[in-house]
Amino acid sequence: MKESDFEDSFHPTDAEIRAWAYSGEDEPMQDWDILLAEPGNLPLLLELAGDPACPARETLLGSLYCVVGHEQSKEQFRETAEVAARSGNAWLETWARRVREILDHPEAFNRKDWCGFPGYATKPTG
Repeated sequence: MKESDFEDSFHPTDAEIRAWAYSGEDEPMQDWDILLAEPGNLPLLLELAGDPACPARETLLGSLYCVVGHEQSKEQFRETAEVAARSGNAWLETWARRVREILDHPEAFNRKDWCGFPGYATKPTG
């Protein structure tokens, strides 16, 4: 998929994101992973990053981490972390554990862990 395949590439719909994620194609634009790192995309990011059959799952896992790194208020992620912790997916369970750690110990938050390279997304378990 190319940037022109999206009705509004800066505000892709869930259907457009899902279609791209399963297309096997490269990111349609620079910083696509950052563009997807929005709290409103959390349910979709969890779904796609948790699907081993999704060709873009590593990119989307990066977006999942980045959304936490960019938001000032981390408390909003508590419910999503609970869902991820019950997913049965090691990548999502690790993300959930890391979210709970910064919720319980905000002083331990380091933005580079969440948005940098190499960061947590390059070490999805452990």
